[in-house]
Amino acid sequence: MNAPGPSAKPEPPVKVLLVEDNPGDARLTIEALKDVGAHRFAVTHVERLADAQTRLRDEPFDVVLLDLSLPDAKGLSTVRRVEGADPSIPIVVLSGFDNETLALEAVQAGAQDYLVKGESSGETIARAIRYAIERKRGEKLLFEAKENAESASKAKSEFLATMSHELRTPLNAILGFSEVIQNEIFGPIGNPRYQEYLDDIINSGRHLLDLINEILDLAKIEAGKADIYEEELSIRDLIDACLRLVKERAMTSRVTITTRLDDGLRTLCADESMLKKIVLNLLSNAVKFTPPGGEVVVEAKPDEDGALLLIIADNGIGIAEKDQGRVFEYFVQVDGALNRKYVGTGLGLPLAKSLTELHGGTILLESALGAGTTVTVRFPAERVAWQGESDQADSAAAGEPRTLIAREDRRTCRAPDRCAASRRTVGRTLYDAARARASR
Repeated sequence: MNAPGPSAKPEPPVKVLLVEDNPGDARLTIEALKDVGAHRFAVTHVERLADAQTRLRDEPFDVVLLDLSLPDAKGLSTVRRVEGADPSIPIVVLSGFDNETLALEAVQAGAQDYLVKGESSGETIARAIRYAIERKRGEKLLFEAKENAESASKAKSEFLATMSHELRTPLNAILGFSEVIQNEIFGPIGNPRYQEYLDDIINSGRHLLDLINEILDLAKIEAGKADIYEEELSIRDLIDACLRLVKERAMTSRVTITTRLDDGLRTLCADESMLKKIVLNLLSNAVKFTPPGGEVVVEAKPDEDGALLLIIADNGIGIAEKDQGRVFEYFVQVDGALNRKYVGTGLGLPLAKSLTELHGGTILLESALGAGTTVTVRFPAERVAWQGESDQADSAAAGEPRTLIAREDRRTCRAPDRCAASRRTVGRTLYDAARARASR
């Protein structure tokens, strides 16, 4: 006769911390869990929240059964305090109130389940315990995955920032020496075909440098290393400067650019370099995707609350509704017959959106396929000065030492108080702003 095989090792009991000040309710819960044959439960009973917090710090438990009305704690704060003592512990609320709103609020406060006393059998309580443990385990895995994803994203951003910098340094040298040869500083080149090749080298190099700079800007924003150097800027002058840069492309494409700038617009407190990138990216896209004979309209006007609305509209090829949610994603280029004719990286709109949000602003895109696209950039009222507003800030600044804003060209901010106010409005760190954008 064969000897019997070794018996299967029984699973360890589920360690339950029951926090209940009513001895009768506590006894009923303990007895109910004894009647569950398929699972074993080791129940530790305490009557006060302070005792539960001590036990959680000193002993490992698998789950907490929690009453919301204790001698030293009442209401939903009880859930939060238990979670504070051990964030990893699953919590099942045992309440005398059959209240759907309270049950939902308890789950929102951190509990995994909500049971009504006297209406829950041993099987029901046991099932709730098992589900709560699995939910908490799932939450933990999800949190770890999120942390790993954010860590990987940060590492990617830092890598892109480093690589972009390393690529830009030799590329600047290539462009610099190419321009020396192109300008024949040390003597004539000779064969005119070399001049054509140099033009191609310089144009390609400049395009590559623009791409590297865009990647570097986005990487800095995501890594929380972008800095805003604020000053009072003339929107008219800045838009004029951007128009001069896209004028040749617009003329070549036979696209008309019309401006409608509100007469009352004075200044905007912003980073000049970032604002130029926002306007140039939007203008370049509008011109690029507008067919010959089309029109691009640049408009600046006040919103109802005094905010600045910068609107760039075209009557070009437009974007299908199904694709509009993707245009602000990195490296995304919407398919279309026209856009494949042009070189592009899919970084212009994401960069414009990121830079706008760093100024506390928003960007909205409206488009219809075949009817054109309108992009509206909104800067908060705290950053804008309109004609007719009090000039006390300027007058006060005239009688005080002027404040220099740290930038390479050392420009002067004529109204530092306005810029300081806008910084307080934006408030959050640049890293927080980038994280908020990424999480959406």
